[in-house]
Amino acid sequence: MVISEKVLIVGLCVLMLSVGLDIGMQGTVVANFKKVGWRILVIPFAAIAGTLAACAAAALFLPLSFRESMAVGAGFGWYSLAPLILIRYSSQISALSFIHNILRELFGIILIPAVAKKIGYVEACAVPGAAAMDVCLPIVEKETNADIAVYSFVTGVIMSIAVPVLVPLIAGIL
Repeated sequence: MVISEKVLIVGLCVLMLSVGLDIGMQGTVVANFKKVGWRILVIPFAAIAGTLAACAAAALFLPLSFRESMAVGAGFGWYSLAPLILIRYSSQISALSFIHNILRELFGIILIPAVAKKIGYVEACAVPGAAAMDVCLPIVEKETNADIAVYSFVTGVIMSIAVPVLVPLIAGIL
């Protein structure tokens, strides 16, 4: 491992630790979960449905089949897994998936502040997709509050769990 990789990993771990400590020190996480209950799952499932609906619409304008467009979008920003799954389907679709997922995380980093301010805190959790639980979590926490960061984490976890299920299912490579 190169020194820069180690520095990046340590930096990401420090960010995650600081967010975790901030969320824990608020002391409202358990109460918030009890108050919201199962409805906390509405956010990630709405994000999944919205992503797939947008991919279906994009297929009308792109030189991709409906299945290909949906499979690319079902990566939900997990750029290290979805392209590896799709390589069995097509190397071009795999490369497109990689680019799409990198851009989703990048746009998440850029757009979370604007979405949180102009649209809403909860909606900001859906922007980065799977990255809502790791790379973008400190940004969500900074632009919203610790309670919303919990929603962001749950959204990222659910979307990450969906990737290895939906990508091969949609691509037809199960």
